[in-house]
Amino acid sequence: MTLKINTNGVGGKFSKSAVVHSNDPQQPKTEISLSCTVKQYISITPAYRINLVGYEGEKVSTELTITSLEEQPLKITDITTTVKDKIKYTLKTLVAGKEYRLIIKNRSTQEGLFQGELVLKTTSQKRPQVIIPVFGTLKGKVSVLPKALSFGIIDTSRGDFKGRLLKRSVVLKDARGDGLTIKKIKSSRDWINVETSAEENRKEFTVKVTLNNDKLPKGKIEEKLYIHTNYKKKPLVVDIVGEVR
Repeated sequence: MTLKINTNGVGGKFSKSAVVHSNDPQQPKTEISLSCTVKQYISITPAYRINLVGYEGEKVSTELTITSLEEQPLKITDITTTVKDKIKYTLKTLVAGKEYRLIIKNRSTQEGLFQGELVLKTTSQKRPQVIIPVFGTLKGKVSVLPKALSFGIIDTSRGDFKGRLLKRSVVLKDARGDGLTIKKIKSSRDWINVETSAEENRKEFTVKVTLNNDKLPKGKIEEKLYIHTNYKKKPLVVDIVGEVR
């Protein structure tokens, strides 16, 4: 049995352990461990990864310091990335042949997640290539729950149909805390009625959606609710679905 350690991105004292299960009645379970000191040829601080975290529309940046721990001079000859459309970077020399600063910024400011790699090519014989993981998270300034309202199957043949209240709610939360304002709300049909209420702290809004029983057409409901806020140029879109029989 062989216990191996992946030393990529690891430096200093390091250990791993594994539990071995067998049919030995005296000792059915045995733990084995491996400890070592991993020598780094190139140090990357504060972390061996790039994290870009912020809110949509923001410019986010982070910095890494790359230091040679070898006696030979170190040069970074090339930098490439698998997420070129998502990030941009600048390399600055702090100490020639010894220490560099890599500044990474996001290109895309749209809400969402992305991940990839940044690859450094160096003159080091021990580490001619350094691969740094890249993770990006741009959160929405407004959270919308749920993102779709389902009214299910609406049976118009029921005796109490005219008196039924066909109502659902959407909650908007101010994730950023800069002061969310709802400018206007538009629905794709005139038989979709909307009213809005807000909490005292103005960080949470409830949008109540009611279907007008008198104007409700039969067939599938595949409509939209457009919520315009001060946070985004484009409206937030909530789907309204169901079926009228």
